[in-house]
Amino acid sequence: MKFLRMIKFDMLNIVRNPTLLFANTIFPFILIAMMGFVTKNNFGGNTVSSYDYYGVNMTIFSAMLITMTAANTFMEEKVKKGNIRMVYAPVSRASIYLSKLLSTYIFGTVCYCSVLFLGQTLFHLNLGGRYLPYLMLLIDALVLFGCCFGTMFCCIFKNEERANGIMQIPVAFFVFFGGVFFGIHRLGEMINSISIFSPVYWVSECAFRLIYDHDFSIFLPVTLCLLLASIVCTAVCHIAFKPEEYVC
Repeated sequence: MKFLRMIKFDMLNIVRNPTLLFANTIFPFILIAMMGFVTKNNFGGNTVSSYDYYGVNMTIFSAMLITMTAANTFMEEKVKKGNIRMVYAPVSRASIYLSKLLSTYIFGTVCYCSVLFLGQTLFHLNLGGRYLPYLMLLIDALVLFGCCFGTMFCCIFKNEERANGIMQIPVAFFVFFGGVFFGIHRLGEMINSISIFSPVYWVSECAFRLIYDHDFSIFLPVTLCLLLASIVCTAVCHIAFKPEEYVC
């Protein structure tokens, strides 16, 4: 019961932050509209429009940025001061970082499932039609990985600014080699081979296979790999998190 109250408390902190609300709801649509408009002439009469293409990729890109929401939920200065009492409360140390992680995941899941649903129903983007629930599950797995990844960096570096600064390096790697802004294959075979180490690349590849080919061959492996990576990040959180350092 205490743990559920902690999650509720953290959820309220996220919802009350207009920047986090904007970044995880309105911002993806702005990116889709902007990238779709700028590149619409490049797609010509193809069955995949620029808005369809970036509807998928910009949602994936925004979902990957949930790492920063997780860092803010965990160690933003105002939130951190209010959460100090949790450190001294009779709760396990795991429940402290898990409440931040799970509240961010719940928030991200609601936001990005809503983005996908509205994108398909209201803005008529091709997001899989009746296969939309599978795309939602795939994005949810990416959101979980992003939450665990962001929380892990906070546990390691003990400071939001430091964690965000260093975390941007691997996140930028994931996004760039994931090819969400342009096809990474255009940069040559060597660069293309590096992309296999980006989870964003595999989520994007899986998403387009689901939508246009109804191909589920890599859906389960990609989802399981994201879950496995999330478990590893959570294990690192458990090892690295020290409540007394959270107070300092």
